[in-house]
Amino acid sequence: MTAREFLRLMRRHWLLLVLVPVTTAVSIFFFSRFQEKKYKSDTVIYTGIASGYKIEGGNNDGGGGWSATSTGFDNLLSLINSRDTRDEVCLRLLAWHLMTDPTGYMPQPGAPAAGATASRAPGGLLHRLFGTKSAPDQLLPAPVRARLLGATLEETTARVRTAFQAGPRNPVYRLVNSKVAFYSEEALWAITAARVKDSDLVQIEYTTTDPIICQKTLEILIDVSIRKHKELFTGQNETVVNYFDQSAQKAYKRLQEAEQRLLAFHQKHNIVDYEKQISASTDERQLAADKYNLLEMQYAGAFSTLKSVENTLGHRGGSNLKSQEIIRLRSQLSGLNKQISELELVGNAVPGAPARLARLKQQADQLTTRMSDAVNGEYADTHSVRGVNVKELLSDYSKNTLQVEDLKSQLNLMRQQKQASAGQYNALVPLGAEIRKIRREVEVAEKEYLSQMEGLKQSKLSQQNGVLASQLRVVDPPYLPLTSTGSKLMMLLIGGFLGAFLLTGAGVVTVGMLDNSLQNPAHAAAVTTFPVAGIIPKPTGPKPTPNDHAKRAEDHLARHLLLKFQRKVNIEKPYIIGVLSTQFTEGKTEICCSLAANLNDMGIKTLSLFPNDHALQVIPNDDTQFYSPLQGLAKGVTVADIAGKAVHSDSVIIIEFPALLETTYPASLLQGLDLILVAVRAERTWTQADKAVFQSIRTVTKAPIEIILNGVLPEYVIEFIGARTRGTSPAYAPALPPYPPQALLN
Repeated sequence: MTAREFLRLMRRHWLLLVLVPVTTAVSIFFFSRFQEKKYKSDTVIYTGIASGYKIEGGNNDGGGGWSATSTGFDNLLSLINSRDTRDEVCLRLLAWHLMTDPTGYMPQPGAPAAGATASRAPGGLLHRLFGTKSAPDQLLPAPVRARLLGATLEETTARVRTAFQAGPRNPVYRLVNSKVAFYSEEALWAITAARVKDSDLVQIEYTTTDPIICQKTLEILIDVSIRKHKELFTGQNETVVNYFDQSAQKAYKRLQEAEQRLLAFHQKHNIVDYEKQISASTDERQLAADKYNLLEMQYAGAFSTLKSVENTLGHRGGSNLKSQEIIRLRSQLSGLNKQISELELVGNAVPGAPARLARLKQQADQLTTRMSDAVNGEYADTHSVRGVNVKELLSDYSKNTLQVEDLKSQLNLMRQQKQASAGQYNALVPLGAEIRKIRREVEVAEKEYLSQMEGLKQSKLSQQNGVLASQLRVVDPPYLPLTSTGSKLMMLLIGGFLGAFLLTGAGVVTVGMLDNSLQNPAHAAAVTTFPVAGIIPKPTGPKPTPNDHAKRAEDHLARHLLLKFQRKVNIEKPYIIGVLSTQFTEGKTEICCSLAANLNDMGIKTLSLFPNDHALQVIPNDDTQFYSPLQGLAKGVTVADIAGKAVHSDSVIIIEFPALLETTYPASLLQGLDLILVAVRAERTWTQADKAVFQSIRTVTKAPIEIILNGVLPEYVIEFIGARTRGTSPAYAPALPPYPPQALLN
């Protein structure tokens, strides 16, 4: 749709575009002229959710960022707007009214609030709410008010709350769940709470018809919201703290039991430090084994040397060596060396060991001297006659004997020490698995206890944070509004007028865009595929003026036919024009009469043929005849046969056909037509049936088919026939002389 078409559509429906918005504005004014005045009050609360101090690591360190802040504000706003909060506000407000004026007689609402105080209660609404002697259907009768009234405000509030909790049949419950202003839960939906930009402030607004109720409601709402918010924050961690406290106690008990089992195990097996003891036992066992191996090697070498010396001496005087004296001394010396070795290993662990060790060494020295003397006494017997030094052999024998006996006694002691070390090690090794199990139990119990203590610590910190965060503070308390917010009637009128205008305009445009009628000649030519020969304007009044567009449209059609006559093929027969339509009441008769009159005025002899059912519609004369459409059904019938008289070749015959889709029409006459004019109502659409019937007609005749639109809107008429420039063109002078009007019914 172009801008020109849009303006044309608006101009066409200007009355509707004016009437609907005006009616809407008048209706809004009529129904809203008695609106009550509105009073608005607000309050601001500091929450500290975003920038409030937190215990864990400074300011906002423990916060969850923007998401946590948004969640905190959403929780607070949901708490303020919750149904339970509004119910409690209604009950406390009702209790406040009962304590302020229990009789229920109050000033009317909407009165000037300049002299109002906090002790005054609203009048007219409370008067209607609590009733008077002339109002027997009051919501809270006098007996009910008397039962609810207490000595103090707290007592009255408690009674009102008890009555509300009694059930739906109680008047207080019905009052809170009704639609009564001020004291119903639905009325408090007018309260709006929102965060002030990105700050920690929350603004609460309330608009109602009474200023005192407006202020008092906000005061009660603040008290209830702060209390519920604090209970929510301080109570949400109570269960968590109790859980961690009990869990920590249980974990500590299990830790004590595990430590007691570990202590008992140490006491039972004489363990001070198991790792050090098993390490020392391992080292001692290994050291004893190494020393024992070393002594065995030394003993084997000394014993081998001793045997070699004995063999040598045995060949040179073994009998002397085997004397009883030497054997006895050697046995005594062996015993003393064994005792000396034991005392040296024991050290100072045995009382009196050093003195005894000195005596034993002295006795060993004496025995050594005696043994040397005994050996020297046998010198003469043992000295070799061949010059062999037997004394050196005896000296070696004595040393080796002492060394063998000494090593033998050390081997015996190291064997005992090795067995003792192995026994201690074997006793400690099996205890490792058990002690590790007990220690693991202690470690698990300790970790569990520490974890529970950490959870208890964090929960207590969170609880303290909740206590700090729940401390809402009123920055801007509610005030008593002295002036009303002003009536919104003018805004409603303007909005209603504009809204109705826009909706109506949108509806008109939508209907125009969905309109597929043939009002526009260009659109009609595109849809029907036939050129538009002429149009008949839609009448603008009951008596068209001579300068009306209808006369110009007729002249335009007459001029168009004059051009068609110039293309006449057969000059020996008259020019035959067929006027067709697919439906009744398309304006065929009017078109035929108009064409005939215009052609006669131009001096062109014209004969009009109408179906015989038009006898009552058309005034017969010499240029008008009636025919039966059934005559044209026979093959070979011509227009001349139907006319029944000779027609001059310069004349024009206009024949009207019956409705093609409604009745039988003379199909044989189509072949003799020179021009086919199709009458179509401009307000209807071109259907598939219309297309089909004219496709069939095209197969029968070669005459050009053109359409004439009947009932075209004036703006399309001007566009089709052209517009005159105002003030410059002369007065309208018709191209054709006037003709007498025909009495037409269609």
